[in-house]
Amino acid sequence: MTTNSKKVAVIITAAGSSTRMGGGIKKEYLPLGNGTVLSSCVNAFVSTFNNPQTQEKYELSHLIVTVPEDGSIGAADAVSAFFNFDSDVQEKVQYIQGGATRQISVFNGMNYLRQNKIKPDIVLIHDGARPFVTQRIILDVTNEVVKNGAAVPVIPVTDTIKEISDRGIIRKHMHRKSLAAVQTPQGFDFSQLLYAHLQASTDGNEYTDDSEIFGNYCGLIKIVPGDIKNIKITYPGDLEKGTFL
Repeated sequence: MTTNSKKVAVIITAAGSSTRMGGGIKKEYLPLGNGTVLSSCVNAFVSTFNNPQTQEKYELSHLIVTVPEDGSIGAADAVSAFFNFDSDVQEKVQYIQGGATRQISVFNGMNYLRQNKIKPDIVLIHDGARPFVTQRIILDVTNEVVKNGAAVPVIPVTDTIKEISDRGIIRKHMHRKSLAAVQTPQGFDFSQLLYAHLQASTDGNEYTDDSEIFGNYCGLIKIVPGDIKNIKITYPGDLEKGTFL
C-alpha cells in the first residue's frame, strides 16, 4: 500500500435471528464451499483489499462483524472456518454486539469505530448473508464512494411491482424502468454516514438500509451495477440456488 491509500472499514451485519430459515443453525453459519456463509463474506473483502494492485489505492483498516448477544464465539468459528488468515488480518476483525434492527447493528459498529478514535475514509456495509459478492462489485462501490461520497449496487427489477394498501388493494402501479433492487455492500464516506446515523438514532424513524439514512441527512447516492448472483440468503433453498446461479 502507499501513503496515499485510503483506509476502508467494513461492517458485516450478522446479528439477525434467521427466523425465515425455519430455525436451526443461523444462516450466516451455514457451511458453504470450504467454509461458511459468513467466512465467504469476510474472505471476499480480505482477498479484494489484500490484492497488491488494490493496496495501491486502499487499505483494509478494520472488519467488524455484528453478532447477536453472546454470539461472538459462534461468529468467530464461522469466520475462521477453513480460512487461515494472516495474523495481521485476524487483528483487524472485531465482533460487536448488534441490535434488534439492522439500523441499530450498523450504528453499533460505527459507534465502535468512533469511540476507539478510528476514522477510516470509507465504510462499506455488507449483509452477512450475501456470500456471493464479487471483487468487481466491492471495488466498483468503493471507487464510486471516492468520487461521489456514497454508492450502492443495484439490479433491474424484472417483476411488475405494485404498491398496495393496508386493505390489500392495489394503490399504485409502479413503472419497472424507474425501479431497482438494492444489494450490498453499500459504501459511504465514513464521516458523513456517522453523522447521518447519529441524527437517525434520535429522530424516531426506523430505516431499512443505510442508503435511506444517508439520503435523508447527507445527499445523493450513486448506483453501480450489481449482480443477480449476489443474492441474500433468506429462505431454505436460497443457498443451493445461489450456488447454481
